[in-house]
Amino acid sequence: MLPRGQMMLTFDDALRIAAEHFGEPSAPDGWEDGGAFLVTPQRVVDDESRGLVMAGGAWITVDRATGAIESWPHLDYLDRVNGMRRVRSAR
Repeated sequence: MLPRGQMMLTFDDALRIAAEHFGEPSAPDGWEDGGAFLVTPQRVVDDESRGLVMAGGAWITVDRATGAIESWPHLDYLDRVNGMRRVRSAR
């Protein structure tokens, strides 16, 4: 849910929504386009840094207008994700 008077979510809003939904923090770096933020749970980033990479899965996104969380299958959304811009938390 957007704060009153706010038109679009910020990346920090998306991180908070994802953390509340999944019960765990998200990494402070992500990706964005005009319609969505792509967020990654911090544990996934930590696992990747230790060489523990899982195949498959989906990208987790937060809709910028509504705050709705979606899971995007990798191959179905590859072109869209490749066109996204890097974003970082202001915190």
